[in-house]
Amino acid sequence: MSAEKEKLSAKHPANREHRWGPFITQLIKVGREGAIYLRTSRRYRRGLRDMPLDKMGKVKEKIGRLSLLFAIRPDLLSWWVGSLFMVGSALFVAGSVMQLYLSDHFSSFEINLTYFIGSIFFTSAAYGQLLQAINANIALLSGTKQKQKSWRWWTRGLRSPGFLSAAPQFIGTILFNFNTFDAMYNFHSPAGEHLFVWVPGMIGSVLFLVSSFFAWVEIYHDAYVKRFVSVTWWVVWLNIIGSVLFQLSALYGYINPVTGAVPDGSLSVAFTLWGAVCFYFAAHLSNVELCETKRRTVQT
Repeated sequence: MSAEKEKLSAKHPANREHRWGPFITQLIKVGREGAIYLRTSRRYRRGLRDMPLDKMGKVKEKIGRLSLLFAIRPDLLSWWVGSLFMVGSALFVAGSVMQLYLSDHFSSFEINLTYFIGSIFFTSAAYGQLLQAINANIALLSGTKQKQKSWRWWTRGLRSPGFLSAAPQFIGTILFNFNTFDAMYNFHSPAGEHLFVWVPGMIGSVLFLVSSFFAWVEIYHDAYVKRFVSVTWWVVWLNIIGSVLFQLSALYGYINPVTGAVPDGSLSVAFTLWGAVCFYFAAHLSNVELCETKRRTVQT
C-alpha cells in the first residue's frame, strides 16, 4: 500500500480492524485511487463484493439487490454449498415425515437410509464451506500477513470466526454420518444403540450449536446486517434455531444404555423435522444472498 493510501486510511473515521475478542470480523481496505472499502469476514469468504465507504464511514450505495425466489450460480462454491445443504435438509425432512406419519409404509431401514443419504449431502456442503473459510480468510489480510497464493485444504485459522464456524459444523456432519449409518444396523442391545447411535448424534448437535455461535460472532459488528430485514441476518438465525431444535431432538431421543427407553421418540423426530426445515430455508436464503449485481472487484 502506498504512503498516500496509508495516510488516507489513517484519516478514515472507522477503525482499520473490527474485532470480536481475538476474531477479526471487518477490515477497512484502501483500493485503487484511494477509494475506501469495508470488507467483512462473511462477505469475503462467500465471494461478495467489498462495500464502498464515503469519508464519514457510511456505505455509499444500497447493497443486496436480491432475487426474492432463488439464485442459480454454479460458478460459485457458495452456491454449491447452499444447494447441497438444501438437498440434505430436504432428505432429513422426508425421513422425519416418513417416521412420524408414514411408518406403516416404510421400513425402519428405508427411513434411516433416507437420513443417511441426507447426512452425506450435509457433509459435502460443510466441507465446501470449510474450504471457503480456509481460502478466503479475512485474518490473512490483516497487519503484516500476506494473502495466500495457493489453494489450501486445511489450516489453523483461529483468528477467523468463519473458520471456527465451519470446522465444528464439518465435524458435526461427519458424526451425523455415523449416527444415521449406525441407526440402520440392529445392535440388539441398548448399550450399543446408546454408544453408536445416540452419542454421535448428541455430540454432532453440540457442534452445530458451536458453529452457529461463531456464525453469529462473524456478523456481530456488521452494522449493515439489519435485524429482521437483512437476508444475512435470517440465514444466521435460522441456522441457530435449527441447531437448537437438533439439540432438543438429541435430548428427547436419549437412549438409556440399560433399558433402551427413550424420553419421547415422537417429539425427538418432530424437533428433527422442524430443525431440518430451518436449515433448508437458511440454505435457500444463503443462495439468495448471492444475487447481488456485482461481485468482488477490489484489489487487495
